[in-house]
Amino acid sequence: MITTAFESTAMTASPRAPATPEEEYFPRTSVRVRAANLNHHLWNNNGTWYLHYTMHPTPLTKARVRESLSTKSLETARQKRDAFFARVSTRS
Repeated sequence: MITTAFESTAMTASPRAPATPEEEYFPRTSVRVRAANLNHHLWNNNGTWYLHYTMHPTPLTKARVRESLSTKSLETARQKRDAFFARVSTRS
């Protein structure tokens, strides 16, 4: 019996195709570094500093995340931002 490529694939295909290498690394963040802007990823909302970044939960979606750093000090906000991205980069 001769089977076509489509038939052999259809008979052996699982309900969900295996994850691509790109899918194995999700969720992930999109980190862009602007050396000229020391406050990149920081946002001041009525005196409280927030961290904002973009998360990619799947290859086709993205979510903008805003998290309070619970500080009114810019220097402390920078330290907390740097610590956050250091933790994220070690998980990748």
